[in-house]
Amino acid sequence: MEVKRICQWCGKPFIAQKTTTNYCSPQCSKRGYKHRMKERRMELRQIQEMIEVKKKLESQEYFTFSQTAKLMGVSRQYVYKLVKEDKLRASRISARMSIIRRADIELMLKTRPYERRRVKDDLDITEYYTAEQIAEKYKVSQKWIWAYTRENSIPKIRIRQFNYYSKKHIDAAFAKYKTDDALTEWYTPEEIEKKYGMTRVAIRSQVYRNNIPSKKEHGQIFYSKLHFDLSKQTAEEDSSEYYTVQEAMKKYNLTRDSVYGILQFHEIKREKKGRFVRFLKVEFDHIMGAR
Repeated sequence: MEVKRICQWCGKPFIAQKTTTNYCSPQCSKRGYKHRMKERRMELRQIQEMIEVKKKLESQEYFTFSQTAKLMGVSRQYVYKLVKEDKLRASRISARMSIIRRADIELMLKTRPYERRRVKDDLDITEYYTAEQIAEKYKVSQKWIWAYTRENSIPKIRIRQFNYYSKKHIDAAFAKYKTDDALTEWYTPEEIEKKYGMTRVAIRSQVYRNNIPSKKEHGQIFYSKLHFDLSKQTAEEDSSEYYTVQEAMKKYNLTRDSVYGILQFHEIKREKKGRFVRFLKVEFDHIMGAR
C-alpha cells in the first residue's frame, strides 16, 4: 500500500508504505522525536515554574500587580482595570510602586459572587421591535437593520438569542424619511442617472446622507426633485472652496505623501467627506505661494 504524504519535519512530499508514517526518512523521524521531547520538557518546566511561583505567593500578604495577575491567573492589564473600576483596592507606596493585599483580593472575590444575568422583571417587551417587525413595518432588509442600528447606537436587548430594538428610537429614526404631502415633483433613479451622471450606489448614498424624501409607488422608487437638486447645488458650492488630495496632487504636481506632509507640517485643518479627504483651497494655495 502506497500513500502520498508530507513529511512533518522537512515538509517534502514522499510515498509512505503505511498510513501511520509521518516522516520521509529515519533522520527526519529522529529530529521530529527530539523536537517533541524538547517541547514536552519545556511544558513540564513551565508548569513546575508556575507551581513554584504559586507556592511562594501563598506565603505572602502583599503583592505587586504582576504577582497579583499570576496569583489570579489573569493578565496584568486586567488587574489594572479592576483597580481603576474600584473593584479591587490597591495602595501606592511610592511613585513607581503599588501593592495589593491578599485580604483585599479575597474580599473582592467574596463580595462579588457569580450571578446569572436575567432580564429585569419590569422590562416591557412591548416597547421593543424584533428585526422581523422592523423589516415588515418599514420595508427594509434585516441586513440594513443590523448595520443601521449598530452605526446609530440604537438601544437593544438580547433575550434567548434574539435582539429586540427600542421602538421609540426606531420610530424616531424612520420619522425623518416620511414623505411631505406638499411635494409634487419627483425624480426616478433613471432621470438622476441621466441628469447628474451618477450610479445607483451614488444616488442611494446621496439620499441617505442628505435625508432626501422618497416614496415608493407600484414597485418604483421616487426621490424629491427639490431636495435632490438642492443637495447637489450645496455639494457643488462646497467643492468650489475645497481641494481633495487628488486635486491638489494634480494642480501642484505632488505625490500623495507630499500633500499629506504639507497638511501635517502646516497644521492645515482636514475633514472627511464621503471617501475623500478635503481641505480649504485658500490655506493650501497660501502655503504653496499661489496668487
